[in-house]
Amino acid sequence: MYTIEIDKECSCFKKSGFENNMTFESREDMINKARVLECRMNQEFCMKHFFQAVDYGDKIIIHSTVRPVEDEDEDIEDARDLVQRSGVTIGFDAAESTPNGRENCSTPSSDF
Repeated sequence: MYTIEIDKECSCFKKSGFENNMTFESREDMINKARVLECRMNQEFCMKHFFQAVDYGDKIIIHSTVRPVEDEDEDIEDARDLVQRSGVTIGFDAAESTPNGRENCSTPSSDF
């Protein structure tokens, strides 16, 4: 059994409807779900925290740290608004094939 745990549940997490302490039959499923959660939390939440998934073998813990306050905070707000207005949904569907049939996005391609 493999588990994803959220280290500190911030108010955004509690409002999100995401589940804490999720269990999976396969390590691959756990890793894929953790990547999606980490990405969505960093893009959709209030931007007060930065979320990072750390792999501990049979458990992944998503840790949060307070984002440093920068002089250009308005840029963060603009980015969040753009993501929310984009209508793009980030998710994982094992039934979908990868672009150009590639298995790994980091594999160089001459298609670009």
